[in-house]
Amino acid sequence: MERRYDDKSDIPAPDAGPSDVASLKRRTLLRGGTVAGLGALVAGTPFFTRTRAEAAPAPGGPEPSAPELKLTKFKDPLRIPPVLRPHEHGGHDELTVRMRTADVTVHSELPPVTMWTYEGSYPGPTIETTRGRPLRVVWENRLSGNVPVTAVDFGQAKGPMADPLSNYPGTDGCREVAGVADLGPWAAVHLHGMLAGGGNDGWMENLIAPGEVQLSAYPNDQAATTLWYHDHTHHVSRFSVFAGLAGLFVARSPEERELNLPRGEQDVPLVLSDRNFGLDAQGALTGRLVHKVEMVGAQRLMRPHAAPYTLVNGVVWPYLEVEPRWYRFRIVNTANSRLYRLMLLADGRPVPGALQVIGTDQGLIGEPAAPDGALNLSPGERAEVLVDFGAFPGQALKLVNTLDGVVPGTSSKRNDLLEPDVMQFRVADRRPNTRFKLPSALSPTFRRVTRDDLPKDAVRRWVLIVGPGSTNMPEMWEMEEVDAAGITFPAAGVVQVQDADGTLTTLRRKAMDYDDGGAFTATHGGTEVWKYLNLGGSPHPMHIHLAHFQVLSRETYDVTGFDRATRGSARPMTFKATSALEAHETGEKDVIRVGTAGQITTGPNGTPGELVTVAVRFPVVGRGVHHCHMLEHEQNMTRPLVVTPAGHMGGMTMTGMDMGGMDMGGTSHH
Repeated sequence: MERRYDDKSDIPAPDAGPSDVASLKRRTLLRGGTVAGLGALVAGTPFFTRTRAEAAPAPGGPEPSAPELKLTKFKDPLRIPPVLRPHEHGGHDELTVRMRTADVTVHSELPPVTMWTYEGSYPGPTIETTRGRPLRVVWENRLSGNVPVTAVDFGQAKGPMADPLSNYPGTDGCREVAGVADLGPWAAVHLHGMLAGGGNDGWMENLIAPGEVQLSAYPNDQAATTLWYHDHTHHVSRFSVFAGLAGLFVARSPEERELNLPRGEQDVPLVLSDRNFGLDAQGALTGRLVHKVEMVGAQRLMRPHAAPYTLVNGVVWPYLEVEPRWYRFRIVNTANSRLYRLMLLADGRPVPGALQVIGTDQGLIGEPAAPDGALNLSPGERAEVLVDFGAFPGQALKLVNTLDGVVPGTSSKRNDLLEPDVMQFRVADRRPNTRFKLPSALSPTFRRVTRDDLPKDAVRRWVLIVGPGSTNMPEMWEMEEVDAAGITFPAAGVVQVQDADGTLTTLRRKAMDYDDGGAFTATHGGTEVWKYLNLGGSPHPMHIHLAHFQVLSRETYDVTGFDRATRGSARPMTFKATSALEAHETGEKDVIRVGTAGQITTGPNGTPGELVTVAVRFPVVGRGVHHCHMLEHEQNMTRPLVVTPAGHMGGMTMTGMDMGGMDMGGTSHH
């Protein structure tokens, strides 16, 4: 099978100006190792207004990070992952992608990091395809050795630490997590967001050992967008993805090309992740990956993983040299659990409207929209944005991660934000390129779904996110609507919800653990309404396999009536207010954050719960899952999901499966 890596960054875009061509030539020489004569090329090129000797100093430059982190920020250039394109084979395309253990350079001051990778790079190569071309991928496992991650935890009986050890490298004060060091190189590849049947979805229990292959057929018949592929091995994905098993998948289409969006070197992936590293006896960084979590209180409740080093495209705090013109950035949050609240700063101050959102998880939206404040991306979410650097020639800008209530660009140790910087942009000091204009309209085929578009008899599902129980982990409850008659409140697993219209709904837990039996069973081609209610303040990114959805509403609820001892409601959860959807939440999605993206305030007047309602479509069949995409929660917050042809539903009676796909009221029949 042919393998082809393509790097077309040296091909100027159709609207490229003279300075673009000169810049491309310079990068070509550098990649080829031809440094001699470069100064003559630049100085002798008439497109530059100054010779090299007269040129203004380059904007920006390296900066120190927090002293404990020992690495210099903005020292290394952003690395663009290699592009891997399939080859034609009859009526479909084919590709082989190999997983292998490799040493990866993530910072020039850090020793190479041993990682599990796709094709030897982190992130893996960007698979680029054309919509409508079915794709068959051979995922080949050539991994070796045990997982290259040291897993530890820490904590104190009296509660969370004001300055948790997760802010710092090394393992001092931590305990090793038993069993992780012996995890072997099993794998299961999930192409996140691809509408493929259950047999090709990368089922998390169908593992492949070294020397084996996973054969996956992808219809690839969905909007042009940015997906990502990653390991989905059951119970251990938090370690295998952290070890490096992640990469991008880009689908293009004629509709997208007709927009003439920035392309070539102005179409840039930004794959976000966070990592931590070990220290040797002398306190120097070793490059060994360290997965470190805080266990809170005497019951040892796990806080989601958050690490102090931010990587973009596998480089710690990189910089990118840009022209004063528009750029397209494909931003993907591949972190285990960290929620990124992104802002662009110039001279230390936020640039209003700098990030123009043009696409979401599943493609272009109808028109550009700027986030109100930060761009909030939870794990698994993607957003495509346009940024105009034309107003900043000769300046350096920063992309930072921030928190609501914290001055952008400053740290918050309690919230695992010792170093808020993500990357630096260095804008060339030359006349701006103004050829591209921000379009007023984007995808002519995209259409926002409203409640009026839903089938009158659409199945209604309830999924509740509940604080830690006996497992000391947050729980995900699948609920069924029941009659409240005869129930004495509070009752374990029973919750009442009163909506904005005053309608009172009584819900009873029907399943929680992965092995509880049964499954939400949807009808192929059908549309359902899923209601996610978060009974706490902490956010959770919820992901549905085998489906796409649009967000109908985001609402806040008073959830103080939930009795955490009984684990049921003493009084109903009541509607408080409707919240506006964020710019990247208005399109086609496969992950949605349920819970605030800002600071979490405890107590009776603290952060309210959230109810997020989505309209879900099921265009493929098979067995999949729905789960929280915080990988530290995935083991405890995953439930099976089945999509089946409508004609098969009648034969499933008395099988123990949830028959919500036939019962338009959403109740189940056993």
